Amino acid sequence: MSLGLALRPEVFKPLEILKIAENIYSEYFFIPDVSNEIDPIQLSFSILLKNKETMAGPGVIRINEMQLNELIRQIKTINELVENRFFLGVGLGSVKEDVSQAISSMREKILKIVQETGVKIFVATLREGLAKKVKDISDGIILNFSTFEHAKRVSSVFKYENKKVISYFKIFIGQTQDAAIHMAINELQKYASFPQYYELFKKEGVIEDILALYSKREEAIRNLQAKGVIAINPSPDFIKNVSDVFYKNGVDVLALYPYFSPTYNYDKRFAFLKEVFL
Repeated sequence: MSLGLALRPEVFKPLEILKIAENIYSEYFFIPDVSNEIDPIQLSFSILLKNKETMAGPGVIRINEMQLNELIRQIKTINELVENRFFLGVGLGSVKEDVSQAISSMREKILKIVQETGVKIFVATLREGLAKKVKDISDGIILNFSTFEHAKRVSSVFKYENKKVISYFKIFIGQTQDAAIHMAINELQKYASFPQYYELFKKEGVIEDILALYSKREEAIRNLQAKGVIAINPSPDFIKNVSDVFYKNGVDVLALYPYFSPTYNYDKRFAFLKEVFL
């Protein structure tokens, strides 16, 4: 199993991300497309120029909202310069139309991109249904907030196939336990407000814990950590144990997705990641 890194531009400044990529070996770097000011494709390209041994790409872009010809031109240029180490993480984004129509449109765009560029594409998916619909045109999938059991079910779609099952694993690090838990609560409840994630959390049996984060905080956090959904101030050994369980449940790449409290300066953030990736 490989450990990857998902470095959120709202948590790390671009120059900090480049320093991390230059000094920490991770097989995959994912740049979430969450900022209105930072381009995840350009930042991924900069990572690949700094680190000649890694792969990097946005994780994920809303492909149905992109200008396809411009995106293809970018990919061709980048992969000519970095010897095909750039990949593309894609997702549906906000679906305002019929879901099946949105998936069909995404499939068409992925096919065109692959045919013209040969780039590796990983599709963000919440459930087995979408994984089945894209397995013939993608190089794998990206899971988010996955339990061990959910990873096992979705990864079974790719059994005996040469595809990558990638799972983001969100970890929250603060100077105190309270600070870390507060960040986790904000993130989990934000996602639970989206219908598709609410249904996922409900199906995975964790929605009660998320809804109880204020009233039964410690118990809810323990349950969420035990199922592999999140981690609070984890040690390197804890992360290794979690990665082993995800691997046994079909995940090929566990992409650590760290959040740090504002009091954690860059040196402390770097030291934490360096220790994990030793």
